[in-house]
Amino acid sequence: MKRYAKVIIIFLIAASLTACKGKEGSESPKDTAGEVKKENPVTANKTGIFELEGTVSNINTISNTFILGTKEGDVEIYVRAMSRIMENGERKPLSSIKTGSYAKGTFRKFDGRDAVMEIVITPGT
Repeated sequence: MKRYAKVIIIFLIAASLTACKGKEGSESPKDTAGEVKKENPVTANKTGIFELEGTVSNINTISNTFILGTKEGDVEIYVRAMSRIMENGERKPLSSIKTGSYAKGTFRKFDGRDAVMEIVITPGT
């Protein structure tokens, strides 16, 4: 019985090491479908904290993202749990933001995505 347990443990360790390949430094980030994500050209060269402003569209409360239409082009924005969305001086959830609203705020890269630090929403016309 102990022999079988040892064989099973060795097999599980070998299988887990094979499945957990290390990421190469040159490997591109991939989305959940396994496709290579392309970095947005509007924010590709931005580092640290940066500012963006534009019109909100395509709000997705499942993936916590929205599209910010800037003068330079559209940027997919990720809203984290620590992100602050302010409207009329109050903190609001992503679900309360309306398409067509104007947003201005600070962002930073988080796991290769453009994430909200803090934005101020002005309702659209």
